[in-house]
Amino acid sequence: MTDNLKRLVALFLALTALTVFFNLILTPAYHDGSSDYPVWEIINYFMAVGVILALAASFLRRRAADGADISTAEKVWSNLFCYAAIALAMLFFWQYLWLQYPDSETGDAVTSHIIYFPLVDVLYTLVTLDAARWLWRKK
Repeated sequence: MTDNLKRLVALFLALTALTVFFNLILTPAYHDGSSDYPVWEIINYFMAVGVILALAASFLRRRAADGADISTAEKVWSNLFCYAAIALAMLFFWQYLWLQYPDSETGDAVTSHIIYFPLVDVLYTLVTLDAARWLWRKK
């Protein structure tokens, strides 16, 4: 990838991470209490792209760490980042497909998503911000 493309991807990841971060905090302030979350429905499309980009960045980072003469801490961090990106992809796309079927939102599923969705959003923010930082600095 060229440096300009890496920086563009890093900027996209950072902007989506900050959008998810602030929207997660501000949702209770503007949400009307209905079962619809129109802002999140729009953000989810950008998050899907961000998850794929973060996953690709994590594989690039892990591959770069394998053959490089870097510290053990950096190698451990690149592996941790890769596994976190894989977990994020699995959880996000499970959530995304769940949302495509509104009849599945019944009983205990609704209660579990009150806790589950914010955790995915937090993991998204951490993984994509780290991917953005690594891509921005990568030469």
